[in-house]
Amino acid sequence: MKLKLESNGVNLKLATTDESKNIKFKTIVKAYELVTGDELEITENEPGSSEKPRERREINNYQEHDRPNYHEPVKTEVACPYCGLTGTRKVPFGYRFMNCPACGGKIFLNPATENFGEQDEHGFYYRAMEIFKDDRTKYEDDTLFEQMKAGQE
Repeated sequence: MKLKLESNGVNLKLATTDESKNIKFKTIVKAYELVTGDELEITENEPGSSEKPRERREINNYQEHDRPNYHEPVKTEVACPYCGLTGTRKVPFGYRFMNCPACGGKIFLNPATENFGEQDEHGFYYRAMEIFKDDRTKYEDDTLFEQMKAGQE
């Protein structure tokens, strides 16, 4: 039996020396954990039980279940690039932008840390300090840039 696992640039190949033998399930789970950095909890199911084992993901001592629930209000540091409003606001977790409470401008919600869903040392989940650009705006900006570049040549 041969097995190849890939995740985030990490490759691992497992093979048995005897082609007629299989790799043990626990060995496959350990290989998966090694490649992905995720920790899986293996539980034995009763015969006839349809319950699936729970998966617990842990990356850099951060457990996924510590994340706020989707739409749960989280602390956000705001510095509006349109009107200059600064302060702290609550924004639903999972959002990618917010509207400035003073001027209504769309502000991009950057994660406060390297890992999305983690609090920084001041309890912030987001930092809202950049103009939000949707796909249409990005396309218009790219087109304008190309036109300006062509005009210089």
